[in-house]
Amino acid sequence: MSNNGVSANKAWIVCGLLLLATMINYMDRLTLNQTISRIMVDFDFQKDFYGKIEGVFGLAFAVGAITTGLIVDKVSVKFLYPLMVFFWSLSGFMTGLARDKEELLYCRAALGFFEAANWPCALVTTQRLLAPSKRTMGNSILQSGAALGAVITPIIVELCLHSQLPGTLAHLAGWRITFLIVGLIGLLWILLWSIVTKDISLNASDESFSSENSKSSFQAMYEIFSDRRFWVLQLMVLAINSTWHFLRAWLPLYLREAHGYTESQVNWFSSGYYLASDAGALTAGFLTLLLVSKGASVINSRKWVYGFFSFFTLLSIPVAFMPSGPLFLVVLIMIGFSTLALFPSYYSFSQDLTVKHQGKITGALGSLNWVGMFVMQISAGYLIQRTENKYFASFISDGFAIDEARKLAQGQAYTWGIIIAGIPPILALVALHLFWYEKNKSHQIPTAT
Repeated sequence: MSNNGVSANKAWIVCGLLLLATMINYMDRLTLNQTISRIMVDFDFQKDFYGKIEGVFGLAFAVGAITTGLIVDKVSVKFLYPLMVFFWSLSGFMTGLARDKEELLYCRAALGFFEAANWPCALVTTQRLLAPSKRTMGNSILQSGAALGAVITPIIVELCLHSQLPGTLAHLAGWRITFLIVGLIGLLWILLWSIVTKDISLNASDESFSSENSKSSFQAMYEIFSDRRFWVLQLMVLAINSTWHFLRAWLPLYLREAHGYTESQVNWFSSGYYLASDAGALTAGFLTLLLVSKGASVINSRKWVYGFFSFFTLLSIPVAFMPSGPLFLVVLIMIGFSTLALFPSYYSFSQDLTVKHQGKITGALGSLNWVGMFVMQISAGYLIQRTENKYFASFISDGFAIDEARKLAQGQAYTWGIIIAGIPPILALVALHLFWYEKNKSHQIPTAT
């Protein structure tokens, strides 16, 4: 049996639904990244406004994370989760009907706010269903949905961009129909969730709450925020997401503009990139289970797995100087494989801080993280556009033709962003090693287990 009297098989089925929810979450999110070059032409804006869109998405995500975090500990996740999926699916659907860049911005803000609910809801679910030794695997399953959604999205985009619709629907063809299709998929998940969780309470057990029931919410949260482990987690989530979301948002444009790959080539490569990411997340879960089975503590197992994968993100430094070709693409895939593998350990560490206030902790960490992503994306868009303009002017003054000068300038624009993107996870590893301590021995798993 798993936690809450739920059978082990049923618990893993629920984890499969968490995977699907995260998959849909990322499909709604990545549809913009895969179609942005066409949208920029249709709505007449440049990279600085695209950075603003990504930044506003992050800021709305921050607000949504803390809002959901405060609610999910008081309201049944069984009912809150599908409600949030409905609203973020609606926001994605409405993106396909946007008439200008301002409406596009508003739709992405709404999407960010409601999508933020996925992780507070999902982590509360795995915490209540799974024992500590199995949570990293459960979190690996749910997080792998991010990559799975990212694998599927470019394929859908590729098919939709070449689609034709009859009569009055003709204006929805191309990038718009992609948003409409992806938005509707969420309704299917709501139906599946309702069926599978019909007989599952998803409430924390009285025993789990016993150590925290005697404290007020304010007292418990004060103790958590005073715990240095919380701030280690904050550094971890900022570091991991800086790498992951910079590449998520800018990799398609980087491949097209800096390396000359076609739209179709970028879409197919993106599917391969995120398939490797999916494999990385699952590998992290399996490695953690393997180390625990060999007698290592859960805490140390997570640290070792996180440390192993964090070193591979440093491949962003050489990749920034590599020419186009198979080796360049392979190294990018290795970066994707390693980056998503960092998330499961982080999620599992966060679940060790509290039971009763898991939603609040997830929301607080997510909120502060996405404020950071807001600043990062706004800055990235501004700096990439400014760098491109600077080099464009320089190449024009050197006598290059306009088209050639623009191509060369675009090639230079992303260099520093790519270099810096892979460094933060290593910094978080140092903090994890120096400042994370095992507050109690409840997660020490005997060798015989």
